[in-house]
Amino acid sequence: MKQFTFALFLTLMLSSISLAQVRVLPGTVKETRRTDGFFNRLEIEMRLIGDGLDQVKGLRVLVTKAVDETGKNLIDEEKRESDFKELDSDGQNMKVDLELKNAARRAEVVSEISGMLEIFAPQKDPRSIVVLPGILKTTGKPLVNPALKASGLEIIVWTREEYQARRQVEEERIKKEFEERRKKASKEELAELGDVMAEGLMKVFGGLFSAFTEIGENGIALQISDPQSKLISIEFETADGKPIKRQGRTTLGSQPQTQIYDFGEKLPANVRIKVYQLTPKALTKVPFKLTNVPLP
Repeated sequence: MKQFTFALFLTLMLSSISLAQVRVLPGTVKETRRTDGFFNRLEIEMRLIGDGLDQVKGLRVLVTKAVDETGKNLIDEEKRESDFKELDSDGQNMKVDLELKNAARRAEVVSEISGMLEIFAPQKDPRSIVVLPGILKTTGKPLVNPALKASGLEIIVWTREEYQARRQVEEERIKKEFEERRKKASKEELAELGDVMAEGLMKVFGGLFSAFTEIGENGIALQISDPQSKLISIEFETADGKPIKRQGRTTLGSQPQTQIYDFGEKLPANVRIKVYQLTPKALTKVPFKLTNVPLP
């Protein structure tokens, strides 16, 4: 795998965030080609640099055109992303990766990548920020909040102990159901029952029984239903609003999904969460066009 770095400038005006100009710099380009065809892809890093980026919480890149110099379409419809990404930002720059199909072997550049950047800055609309205090006081059932309800968002908090207990109960229930079906199944049906059980386990809590769902000693699980794709991100805070930095997060499933958060220390009893949800006023749409991007 080779890496190449290039730069192309695009000027944005985020007047509601700051009056400073923000530059878009396509960065590292990586291309993977395997003889077996698996994991073949072209990755292009897009970096945003400028003032006011510490206020940006999410970015969505909607690519409408991506072609190499031979005219080959590089958009992979199966991997086209429509969700917002949380950003790796230090307040002055941030980045997000584009994943495209491999260019033609004889191509030396991507002739054009164009589309729309959608930038989520919650300070533009207070309604995009929902603070939910005392989340550990109402575990195991949906958190009650009018703003979340209006957005169709449902969040259920599970402590580590509740998560593990619920996991065991659900696993035993599904195993019992499997055993009852096994006794009645024909020889042809027996071969399919293993897959049926695995699928059942994976559906509980949006993938609760995946091999990657171990929860750490200081961890917490959130079961989230977001049919309208309003959720951008969730942050944890102390009761007086001080950020609590997470050590890791695992997201499983889709609707609903489970987000497992791990922390270096046990969460305080009065921990709260800050939910960032998409609203039209918090969104800035900016067209972009990159040309003649060098390929590895």
